[in-house]
Amino acid sequence: MKFYRYFRSGIACLLMAGCGFLLLPQEALAQEHGKSISIELNKAQPLKDACRISFIVRNDLGAPLQELGIEIVVLDRDGLAQELMVLKTGSLRKGKRRLRQFDLPQTDCGQIGEILINDVSECQADGMTAASCLDVIRPTHKTNIKLGL
Repeated sequence: MKFYRYFRSGIACLLMAGCGFLLLPQEALAQEHGKSISIELNKAQPLKDACRISFIVRNDLGAPLQELGIEIVVLDRDGLAQELMVLKTGSLRKGKRRLRQFDLPQTDCGQIGEILINDVSECQADGMTAASCLDVIRPTHKTNIKLGL
């Protein structure tokens, strides 16, 4: 009788462990399969009354991305928050790169120390949520302004 109880509970544990794999969050599955959204801060260009920032966004999710909204915080050289805004990428088919430019009014590019990707406000892709998109974002920068999470 004891053997049956242990055997039965052992099978239950195996079944629960096997079923648990099916319940993994989408972000864990996306990371496990090397899926990502690359966001590169490519350029910061001073304008008369603004700073134009250029991002290259690449969709490596393996599926089309209908929309991505990222909430960014502009930090000055002392790390103090200066501005919070949401930037939208538009649609990106899988493997596609896109340049997006945004003007930061009344901002001196030389005073920006970092751009923080604070959150994902919107992520429209198969099986992905805003949280799972945030987990697969890979920020890089080619300027002296850091882009980070």
